[in-house]
Amino acid sequence: MSYRSQPITRSTFIRQATSLLGVVFVGRGGLPPLPPLPPLPGNLVHPEPREGITAEHVLSESALGSRNEKVLKAYDAARTYPAIFDGIACGCSCGGENPTHRSLLVCYETTQPTGCIACQEEARLVGRLAKSEKTLAEVREAVDKEYR
Repeated sequence: MSYRSQPITRSTFIRQATSLLGVVFVGRGGLPPLPPLPPLPGNLVHPEPREGITAEHVLSESALGSRNEKVLKAYDAARTYPAIFDGIACGCSCGGENPTHRSLLVCYETTQPTGCIACQEEARLVGRLAKSEKTLAEVREAVDKEYR
């Protein structure tokens, strides 16, 4: 039986201890599952689309400058389906309690979604469903299922 006569470094200890823990967990069938994420606080309250709403205030591609394709497609969807976007609440709560931030369409009247993945993902979902001719009620149901 041989013993180490020199002390080990801290990094060596951590690496060996981590390896040992890995062996223990693998022997038990793997790491325990992560708990489910809690639901977002509150429910999305979808506004009624404003009568005669258009995409005239949604930022144009030229106003956005050079952005990645996902961002540009999200803005395109808002310009293509303004009435649907105006009847959907924004799931990221970027508007907070601001009464002027009434819908997902309003997000796309600003540059806010250029840095918000949640707004971009919600726009892709809404745009895809609107393109497949889903009703506003069906789009709301899908958004609620995804973001609640």
